[in-house]
Amino acid sequence: MTDPIRFSTLLDFCLGLADPKTNAARYEKAKPLIASATAVEVMYLVDAIIEAVPDIEDAKPIVTRLLNVFGNVLTSNGYVPSKDIPYIATLVEENAAIVKTLDAMKSEVTAINKDISDKTSWDNIRKGFDTLYACTQHYTDKENILFPFVERFIPKSGCLKLMWSIHDDIRLGLKRMDTLLHQNEITLESFNSLVGQLFFDIRSMVFREERVLLAAMEDVLNPDQLEELKRSQFAHGQVSYSGFAQTEETIHLVTGSPTATQLIQIFNHLPVDITLVDKYDRVVYFNTPEHRIFPRTAAVVGRTVQNCHPPKSVHIVNNILEAFREKRETKAEFYITMKGSYIVITYFALYDQTGEYDGTLEVSQDITHLKTLEGEKRLLDWH
Repeated sequence: MTDPIRFSTLLDFCLGLADPKTNAARYEKAKPLIASATAVEVMYLVDAIIEAVPDIEDAKPIVTRLLNVFGNVLTSNGYVPSKDIPYIATLVEENAAIVKTLDAMKSEVTAINKDISDKTSWDNIRKGFDTLYACTQHYTDKENILFPFVERFIPKSGCLKLMWSIHDDIRLGLKRMDTLLHQNEITLESFNSLVGQLFFDIRSMVFREERVLLAAMEDVLNPDQLEELKRSQFAHGQVSYSGFAQTEETIHLVTGSPTATQLIQIFNHLPVDITLVDKYDRVVYFNTPEHRIFPRTAAVVGRTVQNCHPPKSVHIVNNILEAFREKRETKAEFYITMKGSYIVITYFALYDQTGEYDGTLEVSQDITHLKTLEGEKRLLDWH
């Protein structure tokens, strides 16, 4: 951690960025320190801002201005992302592809502003944004792979909440752009406003990721900790039980005695996503069906359920858990549409034999097909 007096001076200046017009005196004090700032220091400054400014929307402009101030020193610090860690190398490669797409679209945006009837440029812009929307998997991977890893080793990681919130801003912006690009009439004012914000947010995220988070992470963590990013527990898809110590020893339950291997098979073949949270709000188990609705990796086990949700919905999670603990409610249900599917998400309160709160079970199911069923089907129609 940095010198307390130095950090306090920098933080005072950064918090003053909420109103830059009144921040001149603080800047003069911080100016000699800015040129020697490190990625770790900036990460901790962002964390302190998030702690001091609880409303994430109020914190966003402050952090954006902070990064503008520290941008040059972070760019010129000589940090090069490690190629020895496949996951980090993949993140950097994906970022390069995102930036390449943005660069290719600049000329098309310019062409549209010269001639709004340029059909070829509109087609290229639509293709470009389709590519960018596919690239949002990069953000989902970070939320489910990198974020829980960072939380384990860097307690001061409030910057992750801010990142997740901006991920959501980008995803929402891309959806709005898709709607706009399919309208019969598009005004340059609405298009330019949205494209400008998206380009800024996406490029800014590449900078935040590589020049702050990854740089700080590689500085703070030791080689053994970084080595964990190479492990298969961060892979997508089903968590294989091939390496599980299979045994014929049974687990005695009230209605039978299956083996652990059989229990894994049961949970992974249920047509639902299951996530189990203990009474301390930490994830202790999730199943891995072939087509999981909400992605999970083994890195999520041990993570607080609050950190598994975007910042804008954490208050809902806390309200549910509080109601379950106080036994005011025992079930909460939601219905959402996602990528053309209709999803039901249900939370069940769990209580032990003495009636004490013992955790929460989250069950999610895609009922799109079920909603189409009518009448009866009594015959086998395999082909």
